[in-house]
Amino acid sequence: MTAAGASLGEGDTLVIELPAVAERAGLPRVWAKAEWMNPTGSYKDRIAAATMRAAIERGARGWVGTSSGNGGAAMAAFGARSGLSGFLCVAADAPAEKLASIVPYGTSMLPMTELGPTEMDAIERLADEFGLQLAITAYRYNPVGMAGAEAIGEELARQGSFTHVYVPTGGGGLLCAVARGLARSVPAMAAPPRVVVAQPAGCAPVARYVEGEVAAPRVDGCTSLVSGLQLPDPPDGVLAAEAVRASGGWGCGVTDDATWAAQELLARGDGVFVEPASALAVAAIMADVASGRLTAADRPVAVLTGSGLKDLRRFAATRSDPPMQIADLRELLARTLA
Repeated sequence: MTAAGASLGEGDTLVIELPAVAERAGLPRVWAKAEWMNPTGSYKDRIAAATMRAAIERGARGWVGTSSGNGGAAMAAFGARSGLSGFLCVAADAPAEKLASIVPYGTSMLPMTELGPTEMDAIERLADEFGLQLAITAYRYNPVGMAGAEAIGEELARQGSFTHVYVPTGGGGLLCAVARGLARSVPAMAAPPRVVVAQPAGCAPVARYVEGEVAAPRVDGCTSLVSGLQLPDPPDGVLAAEAVRASGGWGCGVTDDATWAAQELLARGDGVFVEPASALAVAAIMADVASGRLTAADRPVAVLTGSGLKDLRRFAATRSDPPMQIADLRELLARTLA
């Protein structure tokens, strides 16, 4: 396999309008960058493709990385495409759908109770020791892979004249990538958009740091249940904060309840089913309208990072209804449509 062959058609995702979100928020128009349309259902396919290309070029024996789910599926798929064996440390409490989506590719998985900077540093040393490509989705550990996500910003610069780009943020790498791609496209843009870091209120180290609430982009603990964004000590936190400030943006923390509500609005109002970590960006847009930071003159776009099929825990309650007959359907229709 050549480096050029390490692709599954990732990137060049659409920007679509969200009319139901816009109406609820009180804005003329709101857009979404459809990153859930990548081959394995998240933007991390872009990073995985770049990572495996680098692995092939350097003659790596395989790859090793960490994941809360999306990155693992992406690395496993693109590793298989590239003919490279993989070893993946996964968050033991990741959604079952995310972990199950890794299994078909044959990647060796090790469930871990902790996957913070200490563990990532140790995995980096092991990658060097055994001649493996490091497949962690953070600039701190894998800048060549993260460069693959910078195309998101470049694409957004071509796809619309947005005033604000809302980026759901855990480790900070995605935000850095989007900001770098936008910055490279500044000459082609009349007015570069502001980059807003959107995080759960229960785990918002970068947003709170940008807002001057904490002395560093770190917090002592995490109370949010939004999978993928639960990083109290994000590896790219400082880089992300610098990117936000350079763009004239700000930080926005939103509650888990607001995130669940945004997920339902996207699905039921606009037909877009994304995981909570994506919907949080839309919740942040609505929160900033309510606070007055966004006005009717603004044109925000949310980077919707992953498919709703990645995390079905909120929708997995079993139905106990008995089997029905056509007569029951008629009764339901008559009652509902009366």
